[in-house]
Amino acid sequence: MFQDAMKQIIKSRGYTILGLAEQVGVKYGSLSGILRKNNPTVSGISKYLRVLGYDIALIPNGAKLPEGSYVITKEEE
Repeated sequence: MFQDAMKQIIKSRGYTILGLAEQVGVKYGSLSGILRKNNPTVSGISKYLRVLGYDIALIPNGAKLPEGSYVITKEEE
């Protein structure tokens, strides 16, 4: 699920949800709400991912990904 992957990325980069929200310049509730809803927009989540050193990419099924990549599929929801 998206929220699990996002929480794992946040933690692996040494942030807390509050710390990331502060770094991006938004309120804690904004980021927390995105994680709870589990259905963010691409533009909404990309600003957080950029701070964490990640991008959003569309890839062909079965493509080889670099280490540290996360794949979120519909089946996981």
